[in-house]
Amino acid sequence: MTKAVILINSDTSYLEQKLSVLNYTTYAIDQFRHKNIHKLKNVEFIDKFLDDVLSKHDNAYLVYGSGLEGNNNIYELLTEKLEVKGNKLNILSDFGDLRKLKSVFHAAGLKTPVDFIDNKLSKNKFIWKPFESSGGYGISYEQKNSLNYYKQKYLPGDTFSISFVCDDYDFKFLGFNKLLLLKDNLENPFIHAGAIMTQLTNNPKNIIQSFVKLAKKLSLKGYNNIDFKLIENNVYILDINPRITSTFKIYNDIYDNNLLQIHMNHNNISVNDLGSSPANIYGFVHLFAKDNFLFEQHIYDDSFTCIPQNGEYIKKGDPIFSVYLRALTNIDLVSKLEEKISNLRNYYNFYDIVI
Repeated sequence: MTKAVILINSDTSYLEQKLSVLNYTTYAIDQFRHKNIHKLKNVEFIDKFLDDVLSKHDNAYLVYGSGLEGNNNIYELLTEKLEVKGNKLNILSDFGDLRKLKSVFHAAGLKTPVDFIDNKLSKNKFIWKPFESSGGYGISYEQKNSLNYYKQKYLPGDTFSISFVCDDYDFKFLGFNKLLLLKDNLENPFIHAGAIMTQLTNNPKNIIQSFVKLAKKLSLKGYNNIDFKLIENNVYILDINPRITSTFKIYNDIYDNNLLQIHMNHNNISVNDLGSSPANIYGFVHLFAKDNFLFEQHIYDDSFTCIPQNGEYIKKGDPIFSVYLRALTNIDLVSKLEEKISNLRNYYNFYDIVI
């Protein structure tokens, strides 16, 4: 009997492909391709689903990205019946409100938005964040009178993330990324629209060491991604994503699927087996529909991923597909992405992206 992996993510297509190469049978729950992520709310369905999978296989693993946030009612069930790869599920709830981790951040030499003071402003600007969300959905400038949200200072400037993989003993820095946002989506102004690998010029070695300390203090495992702002040499933590994120594809492809093997503890590949950083700069954008429409693929390009089926109904605000590119320099990569986006506008109506 083969080994099975249950995948939970906003889009599982890339992980399905890469796990099949490692001879795993996959069962997917996602938002945009299989469109069954709403079933996570149904405990009876999930219980039967797990039993059906386990009846066909010796054992089953859980690999998760976004989508499990807010589904605490099934964490115990998933943990009881599956071997969870990466971080334990309860960590998703623990990191929902980063204000509770302020002392941990400070001990690692990092700050939170609460610590930010802008003397140029007479009045602080705020955003409202859901306790349990992902991909920037639900974050708003508008005040939310709900127990499901908390108030956070708005920090100006570019948003970055650090990607890394770690285990009980070792930490491997993979890269810094500049995160991209949509320019004209008023309903979801903070939605995650892509990322570009980047270099930080202000004390990158010290910043990496702070994240090494934080990862050890939080006992993080597998692939992780942390969003932050860099203002006057201070690092302000915005979000901890203790799971596979959209930047995972960049680094997993760079390291020839070895990141996934480390995350899975497959073939005894360890963090120390990863080689040096790549010479190329990688990046991607997600195209989000501005209107409802039936998808039709007008052009074919090997840089496109997560492509819908012809005739598939795409709702306004949902991703159409993603574009992944690489170049020798950051300037060249930005130019290639902008050219590709401009060409695609001849065929699809999607929100502008700030690159």
